Amino acid sequence: MKKKLVYICSPLHAASDEGIRRNMEKAKIYAEKVSKILNCRAVAPHAVLPDILDDNNPEERKIGLRFGLDLLKLCSKVVVCGNTVSKGMREEVRIADNFGIPVVTLEELIKNEGGKA
Repeated sequence: MKKKLVYICSPLHAASDEGIRRNMEKAKIYAEKVSKILNCRAVAPHAVLPDILDDNNPEERKIGLRFGLDLLKLCSKVVVCGNTVSKGMREEVRIADNFGIPVVTLEELIKNEGGKA
């Protein structure tokens, strides 16, 4: 049986390249936690795409954003992670809502799943 696909929604943008790298690492950690809690395939495209595509190149940025949103549309749930909600995250939540995809926070997920993490 295929595991369900769950989208990780967390900040990427930061004031420095080091900050962006830290946010990419946090997204990977969030994906691991959610995978364990829900026994799913948690995906965080922003954890890997900056290594492949240049966000400063408008064409590559457009491709990255499109990929992430297309992937989001395949998911059964969106999990919002972290203490900050960025403009991009608000857009991801809006799109999830438009497609009827449930959105929960990581905190809600941990609480509702009995604290497994």
